Amino acid sequence: MKLKTNVSFMQYLQLMFKLTYQKPMLRVLIGVAVILLLWIIIHHLHITTLPTPIIYQYITLILIAVVQPFIVFITIHSNYHSSNQLRETLDMEITDELIKIRGQSFYMEIMWVQVYRFSELKRWFLIYQNNLSAIIIPKRSLTEEEITRLRSIMAKAEKNQHK
Repeated sequence: MKLKTNVSFMQYLQLMFKLTYQKPMLRVLIGVAVILLLWIIIHHLHITTLPTPIIYQYITLILIAVVQPFIVFITIHSNYHSSNQLRETLDMEITDELIKIRGQSFYMEIMWVQVYRFSELKRWFLIYQNNLSAIIIPKRSLTEEEITRLRSIMAKAEKNQHK
């Protein structure tokens, strides 16, 4: 199966934010921010007699709700713009044995047995080479037949990995 894919910065940004904020610790932080925000709102609306929030609650809320997402954004921006592989249009050939990827500045072959893990999201296929690096295949670049074929290849490769 041959594919041609390209990931724009906005698509990459959305994917990375989704992957970042699905981690349990960051979900806990979001929960803390929501609780702090509710506390502050309830106090200012005089709905109940909660203690008056002090500067530390406001600082914590700003760190979680503004600073942390900004740092994540800067990191994602830096990663995308420092990597030719992310910005290039990629020609891929996916077979039952391996994945061949060609961009303007590189060529890579990965055997399925060397793949770390697979993940399918609503709009993406992710084929991890290690716990930090993945081949990103947007589903929008694929036909229904290609999606079905890729699922089949990945299922077969995953089955062979667990033997």
